[in-house]
Amino acid sequence: MTKKYLKIVLISSFIGFALAYLFVEFFSYNVKKELVQYEQRKIRIQALADSYALCVGLYNANPSKQREELCSYIKQKVYLEVKNIEGKYPYTSLYQKVFN
Repeated sequence: MTKKYLKIVLISSFIGFALAYLFVEFFSYNVKKELVQYEQRKIRIQALADSYALCVGLYNANPSKQREELCSYIKQKVYLEVKNIEGKYPYTSLYQKVFN
C-alpha cells in the first residue's frame, strides 16, 4: 500500500517539476526576446522626454508660437509612445509586475 502511494507521489512530483521547468524556460525565452525591443523603445521615449524638457525650457526663456507648437508635438509623441508600449510586451510587463 505504501509503495503505491510512494510511486504516485514520485511520479506526480516528477511531472510537476518537468512542467515547472518547461514553463520557466518558455517564459525566460520570451522575456529575453522582448527585452531588447522594450529597452530600445524605453530609450526612445526617454530621448523624447528629454527633448520635451529642453523645448519647455526654451519656450519659457523665449516664448513663440512655433516653439509652443513644437513642444505640443513632442508631448503628443511621448504620450503616444508610452501608450503603445503598455500592451505590446506582455511577458516583460508580467515580469516587472511580479518582481518589482
